[in-house]
Amino acid sequence: MAELTPARKRAAMLIVVVGSALIGERVVALMGSDDQIVEPAAPSSSRLRTPPRSIASNAAPDASAVGVQLGRLDARQRALVDDADADRASQNHLFDAVSWQPPAAKADTAPPPKPVAPPFPYAYLGGLSEDGVRTTFFTQGDRVLPVKAGDTVDAVYRVEQMNEKHMTLTYLPLNQSLTVTFRSGG
Repeated sequence: MAELTPARKRAAMLIVVVGSALIGERVVALMGSDDQIVEPAAPSSSRLRTPPRSIASNAAPDASAVGVQLGRLDARQRALVDDADADRASQNHLFDAVSWQPPAAKADTAPPPKPVAPPFPYAYLGGLSEDGVRTTFFTQGDRVLPVKAGDTVDAVYRVEQMNEKHMTLTYLPLNQSLTVTFRSGG
């Protein structure tokens, strides 16, 4: 069998797609509601032979019959307009304006939480007092830090006061005061 050219492949695919759509439409139509009553159409020959009453009598139609028909027509027209308005409101249309901006953030009534200084990241190693000056030793990894009152540790903490039981320092980025209690006096 000869190989199909791309054009013939496209044509075959088009035939398959159109045929599938027609079969699907037919299945949906056959599966429709049984509530609808379909009356057989009058044979075409009888429709041509019996003219409508208004044409046959050449008289004006009954006013009450026209009023009823117009009322039904008006009600149907209003229903169609209402349905169209509902569809327009619920669907995005092709040429409607679209904003790519994210939706505006909703205003929170609660203020954001105030930033808090992190805990002192150094472990207490011990302390030493010489001539009334307290030096406390801290460790972080392999590093040992001797600290005295007035010193600045890693440009982040400034030691305000120090005694044998605790130390008061300031966390410089937030200007917040912290108290570090030592495990044991020394």
